[in-house]
Amino acid sequence: MRKGVSSELRRDAMEIFKGALADCAPAHLLRSQLRLESGFLDGPGFRIPLKAGATPLLLAYGKAAGSMARGMLEVLLNSKLTGVAVLPRKARKPPLPIRTLRGDHPIPGGNSFRAGRCLMRAMIDAEPGRLIIHLISGGASALMAAPLAGWVSSQEKTVLHQLLIPSGLGIREINVVRRHFSGIKGGRLAGLAPGTPQLNVLLSDVPEDCPESVGGGPTLPDPSTWTECREILKASGILDELPAPLRRRLRRQDWPETLKPSAACFRKQILWTLADSHTLVGAAVRRARRLGYATRVLRGSAEEPSDSFFERLLKAWEEWTKTRGRPRCLLAGGEVRVSPRGNGRGGRAQDLALAAAIRLRGTRGSLFLAAGSDGQDGNSLAAGACSDGRTVSRARRRGLDPLKLRAASNAHALFHALGDCVVTGPTGNNLRDLYLLIDR
Repeated sequence: MRKGVSSELRRDAMEIFKGALADCAPAHLLRSQLRLESGFLDGPGFRIPLKAGATPLLLAYGKAAGSMARGMLEVLLNSKLTGVAVLPRKARKPPLPIRTLRGDHPIPGGNSFRAGRCLMRAMIDAEPGRLIIHLISGGASALMAAPLAGWVSSQEKTVLHQLLIPSGLGIREINVVRRHFSGIKGGRLAGLAPGTPQLNVLLSDVPEDCPESVGGGPTLPDPSTWTECREILKASGILDELPAPLRRRLRRQDWPETLKPSAACFRKQILWTLADSHTLVGAAVRRARRLGYATRVLRGSAEEPSDSFFERLLKAWEEWTKTRGRPRCLLAGGEVRVSPRGNGRGGRAQDLALAAAIRLRGTRGSLFLAAGSDGQDGNSLAAGACSDGRTVSRARRRGLDPLKLRAASNAHALFHALGDCVVTGPTGNNLRDLYLLIDR
């Protein structure tokens, strides 16, 4: 690592990012906000009676399933819980007293369909009146899957997911499509146990106004319609790429709708968002202030393409009059949109870091970090990367062309060669990405 200002900034940026992740650990958040007292489960804005002798059913699924389940088990220490946790294949298996399954990600495969069937059976077998606790985090859309029986095959559903990933669609649109082709999403999982009270604990990796998009919304009412789904498929070009038999079936107008707010299964339901992107950004703000940085948060979340987002970030940076004697840290959260253009390695965070490097070329004194809170950026082993005004020149001295690598969606090759990747391994969390621009 180089000496001087960049190495100091890099150290601070990593401390802010990793410290924020530690502060947002799902098990820690659950333990700090839930209490089991006198036969009641108390949380922010709710109090649930636990009937004597009726053990809660715990269902955890998503990238944070293991850590969320561990935290809930610590809260309900005196309860004899049963349930299922569905984890990513590469996630560490926590010592849980409930059944643990592995799902496939980002494309659902045989493991995902097996997990989906297991969760559906657990819901069907749940006794009326028994509390069901759903711990839902991002990634669940692929990790546990079920095709819409009689309408879509498992193979067709896998193809659909493959087409959605590089489509350039936003997370809302992607989930509208996923829900309407699923036998488990769009509230359909909750509908399998209509007489049971259900507590939904969300660790959100989506914009705050669409909680039904977390994991495809298996236990929440779906505000979208089949008409909207068809329009998205047509406008994105995905419709023409679907298998011919599925396209023919889609011409029928009587496909079953997802569950809406009036469905009986939602009458005894509680929704609690444990943490989201704002939680992560807030934790990063506190960490930056501890290091002596003046902080600001970019208004709104990152939902646009990398280049336009970084221009918005730079504009806010340039409008911020530097505080004399204090370093600055401008923070943002969200997920920029990136459409893969080649067969390279890396994801949206490293693409954004490379876009920043190109834009900052030749400047001095500042550093940009982009990293995913789940610890994996796209198809690489890195969470993201750091870049500054010297990244482009350093890459070219090594014979690397930043523009060509970015055009091939191969930002990881550049940052790996420079030693500028942010590497954490799987974090057991998923609160979207964290972006920060800092100077001294």
